Amino acid sequence: MKPFFKQLIWEFKLLQKNSIINVSLAVTFIYGLLLFFLRDMENLEGLMVVIILNDPTVIGYFFVALAIYTEMKYDILAAIFVSPLKVHHYLLAKIIALSLIGTVCALILAFSILGFSFNIFAFTIGCMAICIISASLAIFMLSYTDEFLKFAMRSVPVFLALVALPLIDYFQLIDMGWLAYILPIQSSIDLIDYGIRGTAFEWWYVLPATVLFVGGSYQLAYYRFTKAISLKS
Repeated sequence: MKPFFKQLIWEFKLLQKNSIINVSLAVTFIYGLLLFFLRDMENLEGLMVVIILNDPTVIGYFFVALAIYTEMKYDILAAIFVSPLKVHHYLLAKIIALSLIGTVCALILAFSILGFSFNIFAFTIGCMAICIISASLAIFMLSYTDEFLKFAMRSVPVFLALVALPLIDYFQLIDMGWLAYILPIQSSIDLIDYGIRGTAFEWWYVLPATVLFVGGSYQLAYYRFTKAISLKS
């Protein structure tokens, strides 16, 4: 595990050098101000779920894709693939580093409004799972293009589906019934909602589904990365 932790530390250094951490904190600060000024609104918890879902998802999805694309563009991946570094270590370090940043940003938002009056454990697990799933999906989508602009354009419907469909079901705009169970981040939203509101959820679904979608999304990303992106490099 020592090589992995070295790579993880290196990823944090790269994120800091490229101002990703500063940008993430700045966006979180803006969201925090918005929530603070709207703290007296009737459905503040619902707005928090929307913002908290959006913030770590964007960080996980677009930033990990941008980081890998930059390394592809400057032929850094070619050197990585002939080094002793394992592909699993490379991918997991990027995904976990950005997921931790996204989760910390979400926790900052929660603490700024709720203090310690929420279930920190359930909230953290839900946010972390969303970050990992969105980052893995970004790697999967990036494998189908060699230009970041194309990636961004193709990601719009995918990203909207990833975020919008669970929110439609969450706010009960449309009763999705059993279809909600197959949405990748639905179980994570249930954990976040439980953390903020204490809303009861179905344990038999949420815990297995979270593990399944987190693990499954990473495996898809790993498979496509090794088959496609490694060849492009």
